[in-house]
Amino acid sequence: MRRLAAALWLICATAASATITVQDDAGHAVTLAQSAKRIVSLSPHATELLYALGAGPHIVGRDGASDYPAEVVKLPAVGQYGAFNVEAIMALRPDLVVAWEGPQAGAATSRLRALGVPVFASEPDSVARIPATLRALGRLAGLDAAGETQASQFEAGWQALAARYAHAAPLNVVPQVGTAPAITVNDKQFVAAVFHACGARNPYGSETAAVPLLSPESLLASHPQAIVALADTDKEADAWFAQWRTLGLHAAYLRVPATTLGRPGPRVLPAAQALCAQLDRLRPGAKID
Repeated sequence: MRRLAAALWLICATAASATITVQDDAGHAVTLAQSAKRIVSLSPHATELLYALGAGPHIVGRDGASDYPAEVVKLPAVGQYGAFNVEAIMALRPDLVVAWEGPQAGAATSRLRALGVPVFASEPDSVARIPATLRALGRLAGLDAAGETQASQFEAGWQALAARYAHAAPLNVVPQVGTAPAITVNDKQFVAAVFHACGARNPYGSETAAVPLLSPESLLASHPQAIVALADTDKEADAWFAQWRTLGLHAAYLRVPATTLGRPGPRVLPAAQALCAQLDRLRPGAKID
């Protein structure tokens, strides 16, 4: 009997140790009986993080906005943010769903949880949270080593970037994230960390509104040394800049793809490095094109 009891204890202990539990960005514990093999990603940034970890082969579905890397568009799309098709998601038999939750997605993810599907809320609201998300997703996908490697590399790269420009002459830089109406962001928004790392100051950073309006009068008063459009194409950025070029601003007009700096994923770092290098050429002693 003692041997049988010991054997049963060992089996139970082994099974318990095989479970995987992590905490998501909403503070919920997410537990899997084993590493995820069928993942549905409901956010573009989550899709990119999963691919960076090497979990691409385990992704069986995506949201309609997930478009990077290119091969992901071959996967079934199960709706857009705010309009996810729960039946389509369930048909893919996921053992993990990764989603950006919020008022518009909460109904779908709540229903998925009620149906017994583990949901990891991935909402990194700052660059500093990206490594933690990489580690957590790596753990859930059975890719702990990859999660640690990717997280450590990102942390080291970001620290090096911030250190490089920590004592550089500050620049007055306005990020533009939309038009009609023209808008920027305050310093509480995700993308603000990129400009801070570059040694840039956003004159609208202290505004109460998350996305302050840009006007010709306020831009003239802020004396920007650069305006950076988070736009998808050069043509789109040029259209945004057209109204500012007539103001006679002594500013550089730069563009960064919104899908890089605007997504809390692995491409934030190389995009930030490239932007910082561009902005650095605007400092005293460099010529503004």
